[in-house]
Amino acid sequence: MRCANVRLWFFRFTRSSVTYRNSQLSHFGRTISSRSVESKPDPKVLALRDKLLYCDYLDHEKVRMGNARRVALQKKEYQLTKKLKYAKIAYQPVYSVTIGDGEEQGTKVDDNDTHESVTKEKPLHMPYAMVDKYDSTTIDDSIVDDVDESLLNEKYKSIYEKYLEIKMSGPSNITRAEFQDFLEKDESNVLKNAPEGELWKVPHTWMHDYEQFDDNLIDVDWYKNYGTPNPDSEVSSFPCGGCGALLHCKDPAIPGYLPSEIFLSTKDDELLKSTICQRCHFLKFYNAALNVKVSIEDYPKLLQVIKRKKCAIILMIDLTDFPCSIWPHLKSIMHPFTPIFLVGNKVDLLPRDSPFFIEKVRKLLLETVIDVTGVNRANITHVQLVSAKTGYGIEQLINKLQHIWRYKGDVYLVGCTNVGKSSLFNALLNSDYCKVQAVDLVQRATVSAWPGTTLNLLKFPILNPNGKKLLLRIARLRNDNVENMLEMKYRNYQFKETRNMRFATLQASVGRSFTGRSLEEISSDPFSQKPHSFMLKKPVLDESEPEYSQSRWCYDTPGTIQRDQILDLLTTDELMLTLPQQIISPRTFILKSKQSVFVAGMGRLDYLKGEYYIRCTLFASRELPITICYTAYADQVYEQLLDSEAFVVPANDSERLKVWPKLESKELEVVTGVRGESVADVVLSSIGWIAVTPYVNETASLKAWTPQGRGIYLRRPALLSKSVCLHGVRVAGTPMYRFGKQVYIEN
Repeated sequence: MRCANVRLWFFRFTRSSVTYRNSQLSHFGRTISSRSVESKPDPKVLALRDKLLYCDYLDHEKVRMGNARRVALQKKEYQLTKKLKYAKIAYQPVYSVTIGDGEEQGTKVDDNDTHESVTKEKPLHMPYAMVDKYDSTTIDDSIVDDVDESLLNEKYKSIYEKYLEIKMSGPSNITRAEFQDFLEKDESNVLKNAPEGELWKVPHTWMHDYEQFDDNLIDVDWYKNYGTPNPDSEVSSFPCGGCGALLHCKDPAIPGYLPSEIFLSTKDDELLKSTICQRCHFLKFYNAALNVKVSIEDYPKLLQVIKRKKCAIILMIDLTDFPCSIWPHLKSIMHPFTPIFLVGNKVDLLPRDSPFFIEKVRKLLLETVIDVTGVNRANITHVQLVSAKTGYGIEQLINKLQHIWRYKGDVYLVGCTNVGKSSLFNALLNSDYCKVQAVDLVQRATVSAWPGTTLNLLKFPILNPNGKKLLLRIARLRNDNVENMLEMKYRNYQFKETRNMRFATLQASVGRSFTGRSLEEISSDPFSQKPHSFMLKKPVLDESEPEYSQSRWCYDTPGTIQRDQILDLLTTDELMLTLPQQIISPRTFILKSKQSVFVAGMGRLDYLKGEYYIRCTLFASRELPITICYTAYADQVYEQLLDSEAFVVPANDSERLKVWPKLESKELEVVTGVRGESVADVVLSSIGWIAVTPYVNETASLKAWTPQGRGIYLRRPALLSKSVCLHGVRVAGTPMYRFGKQVYIEN
């Protein structure tokens, strides 16, 4: 039935695709037009116009709009200007002084009483005048305006009442600047026990989100300090379901903290088992990050257990940030015979550049991991590219785990911060890899862009893949494969018609092949009143039960700290702009000798020396703008644009810029080139990478810059070497190319 529906959607789409695309283009044109008319560029950026070869902040319209659309828009703007000019001349009143020719013209009027002749001049008006006369009004300067002082008093009174309301209710629903101003002006120090972090995002009623919170037994000023800690209390034995840290109420800066108003009022252990800590709660519901005291040395200590037991490792790497997301000390926590399932995550964010896209990425990932970590190639049992977000490759990974590792021991998810371990943990938890009875009993890990979300070990029991269950799984996967192929063809057709990048994203479904009921229960009367065993389970997982006592477990470990990453230098809002949220759109441009390119305010690449120009293809979040200038002006341009709206990241805030580190450099050299292919990638930690395409048999000397010089690598060969051939035509007057095809799709 689903296959038939997919085919029906496929043919119906042909009638509406052209209309959809035209409507999208017209909407985009209106957006650009209104933006260019209403918004005024930052004067600080305009002052540097003569020193900028290209700036996304000023020139984005030239690149994103085709020539035909741009000409049509200019024609519309010219017609609109002409129409407004005509309306001003034709309909706007013109009040002018009467003009005379120096002679008395008019009719003579006789006055019977005085018998004097009076000559009345005939007025002469300017063309298009709408009135025949005008009256002058005498203004007496002695009159004083009547100012109602009560209105001013009411205005200042309302402002003062608003300040008191913010002061009394705590920092809720206000901006960051208002919150900082509130802290500076506050004399009572009401937030002395508050945790450190982005508290301005959290409403003062956040404790009501917890089921066990009783607002009737609390002091009226409880919200002023976001709950009170109790240093004399005991640490519980129950971990937070989001990050794994043990729950307590001792100190807000220690992982696992809950206010004493919630922690001490929870008498039921079962309820405490299903509770998440304050930090996870703020991340999950308010996207607010708190600072906690976690030593870098504590992370490897938690992973030392891997060396002492029989287990397998799922090593996760961020494909948009490697080798920066590869932990170089992996070998120190491994047994020499520990098998590794190498998983490259976020493949959905990479644009396909050739038919052999998957094989090329897999091969380069394997070679890079071996080179950085020094592990033996024999330890790497399997290499799989997945997307924990869209489900692509998850079922294939489960197949390899069940057929190669089977049920021999525990499995540990290992990797650096922000590579997607918690997302993969949640995906495996909702799949055939987890015991059916435990799917609804294990809490989901907290997923956030903030690095280091998981602070301790989370786990779920692994399903033992026996014969009957494997047969059911194989039957389901066969049906799903047919549907996935049809859906992929349909999405490829949509991309060709609309050129919308979201249709080119790799994705797949992750399902479950069986339920917790036995075969007898499945075949029994569905209306039977007999309660099933899965309906009698407790709301939390009890490891002492027989089905879990001998289980193998899958663990989500904390993210190891990699000093090459710059994620810890960014705020949460800056992280959301820096980390790509959808498939990357490659941006290609030309860079000549003695020219530099900025990627927002975080990365910079200088072309120091070379005979010919080089083509550069940037792979980064579309929210990060490009700025190109001469290298001689690069330092001056950076300093001035950093304090403007042009860079986006870091945020244009005086307090934020005070702690923003300086850019430091590293020199690189790219030798020779292959016609039609990028030779190497200049990796800029956590920002993205720039694929360099020089002329054949030419050498290019480069210098790359990042904050504190973190994570600068020259990756050979280039990850997506064919993407440079997918760009569009050159934009006249700029070094930029249009987007063009962007993604390779088979015909």
